[in-house]
Amino acid sequence: MHMINTSEILETLNMIDHQKLDVRTITMGISLFSCVTDDEDRSASP
Repeated sequence: MHMINTSEILETLNMIDHQKLDVRTITMGISLFSCVTDDEDRSASP
């Protein structure tokens, strides 16, 4: 399991503040992080 550290939290806050990013976009990226794979067949499977 990936633990979020303080620097990642600060980086996220900086992105929201300075780059005007939508929190939903950042949350979506965090939620999908565990789905990442190098296997194309596995990526394409339902």
